[in-house]
Amino acid sequence: MRTQLVIVSATVSLLAGCASHIAPYRPKRRHFDPGRYEKSPVASRGSLYAGGAGWFEDDRAGRVGDILIVRIEESEQATRDATTKLARSTQRSASASGLLGSAASAVGLDSAGLIGLSSERTFDGSGKIERKGRLVATLPVRVRRVLPNGDLFVEGTKVIMVGAEEHHLYVSGLVRPVDIGPDNTISSTRLADAEIEYTGRGDVTQQTRQGWLARLLDTIMPF
Repeated sequence: MRTQLVIVSATVSLLAGCASHIAPYRPKRRHFDPGRYEKSPVASRGSLYAGGAGWFEDDRAGRVGDILIVRIEESEQATRDATTKLARSTQRSASASGLLGSAASAVGLDSAGLIGLSSERTFDGSGKIERKGRLVATLPVRVRRVLPNGDLFVEGTKVIMVGAEEHHLYVSGLVRPVDIGPDNTISSTRLADAEIEYTGRGDVTQQTRQGWLARLLDTIMPF
């Protein structure tokens, strides 16, 4: 009896641990193809001025490994309307002659309209989609590459854990050094080829998703 209690206790503890466990988070790393660029001017030996360089030194990011602060200021609004109307009407008739016509007349039927067929089909459908979203955050990113023309490829992630819920924020894109502010910050609206992702996982996120059977039925149901 004691052995059974120990086994049951161990099983319950194991299930409880599995229910609250979240798999280790793997930071996203994006493979970026820089394409073709012109190289930045190179300073001549002994020259006091280098083309493409600022007159005064500052602390803004400009080399691989430097940190830049991205102010995420994204908003999205999209509306789409669709209306479809279809109608079709078909009528067919046939008369009978000869023996069949005589038989129809004998029983009091009109042989001219002995066979008739009509069909009518209508379809009226409409739909509307309206989406709104806004994301405001601040994320330090790191310079991963300096392109030949001086642009910077930056990338960064942030993981916030609240109870059993994780929130993941990811940003990457191209930055022009001239767009970096004096305080070493840049707006996300200035990023080229940007990828901004805000996702989560955990108990709350799991509860907001449909079950696998409901998703399967939505896929295979024709209506």
